[in-house]
Amino acid sequence: MALPQSLPSARDRLLDAALELFATRGFQAIGLRDLAGHLGLHAGSLYHHIENKQSLLFELIERAFSDLLHDTQRRLKGTRNPGERLQRFIQAFARFNANEPYRLVLMTREFVNLDEAQQTKIIQLKDRYALLLSQVLEDENGHAGSAPILLVILFGQSQWYSGEISESRLMQVVRGFR
Repeated sequence: MALPQSLPSARDRLLDAALELFATRGFQAIGLRDLAGHLGLHAGSLYHHIENKQSLLFELIERAFSDLLHDTQRRLKGTRNPGERLQRFIQAFARFNANEPYRLVLMTREFVNLDEAQQTKIIQLKDRYALLLSQVLEDENGHAGSAPILLVILFGQSQWYSGEISESRLMQVVRGFR
């Protein structure tokens, strides 16, 4: 007998709704009333779950970067072959892009709406992700300095290309770039 799936908590529904609305309409365009209305709630009831709209955005972006970083580290674990490590790094990003497009939009577009302290924390996560790619590239071809450019390519393609780019196509771009 299958166990019944638990329903998402009110907080999880709030996070999902905020993610969708911020990504599709923009952080600046969405007020707490819009968010509450989307959930069928009164705006004041949101403060039971969040401090304010900006802290909600920070939580969403921080979780997205943390999840991408941890998933990438997990995929790289136990793999010593440099080419395979690069492929797994790209694979992790491509799958994140395909499975979490709203999260990627927030990571790339809405970072500017965070305050300085929040941006500093996100930059630390970005730096850890960049360091991971630098290590992979250094092992693969001795060109760790290419990491910032490759990150611009990876994250930037989500800004200008509305379709999904396959893992194999991303690998072709990365291999051709080096």
